Amino acid sequence: MTRRYDLQVHTDASPCSRTPPERVAAAAVDAGLDGIAVTDHDTVANVESVRDAAPDDLDVISAVEVTTTEGHLLALDVTEAPPQADPLTVIDHVHDQGGVAVLSHPFDALRQYYETDLEALAEAVDGIEAVNSRCVSRRFNERAAAFAAAHDLPATGGSDAHFPMEVGRAYTSVEGDGSLADAVREGRVRPGGRGRYLSGHVATKLHQFRTVSGRTITDLTSGRFP
Repeated sequence: MTRRYDLQVHTDASPCSRTPPERVAAAAVDAGLDGIAVTDHDTVANVESVRDAAPDDLDVISAVEVTTTEGHLLALDVTEAPPQADPLTVIDHVHDQGGVAVLSHPFDALRQYYETDLEALAEAVDGIEAVNSRCVSRRFNERAAAFAAAHDLPATGGSDAHFPMEVGRAYTSVEGDGSLADAVREGRVRPGGRGRYLSGHVATKLHQFRTVSGRTITDLTSGRFP
């Protein structure tokens, strides 16, 4: 039995996304996925809303993309957001909740990435995101895959979706039954899908620009602008 999960999906609880929970759930169904991890930045605020909107056969994993002092980290199967701290401290918090910790786009030099204490991280972490569809250079994902292989760590995939059309572009194939967390721990996962999705970054920048512009206009009209 093989199931497909997109292990990095954002909703409008993330400042870089404008996708409401119901559209995330619908996009996952349209993509033919068996499950998704809702990985908003440093919050689990919309997890239950996605679950409420999802059909019973779509597995919705409570997760967070945590901002560490170096790169980002996926905290999968957690009930609360770990603190924004150094990576090893964040991993400890994830494990204390019974979750699994996966380094998110760990070597993408155009975003936050990891460059120190790599051996200690390899010892502590549960997996490496080896296919992230928003890595615009092939070498970023290739280095992540090589790191996972060199340290005998499970490799996962995620779209890093900020908009509905991105959901499922990259994914994790899960072999066998049981929970997603157990499958990662036991290495019964493999990444799939596509990277180098530049237009997603462009759309995100436009969204952020419109958000900031809207706030500026509100401040001007309300007299809060200095």
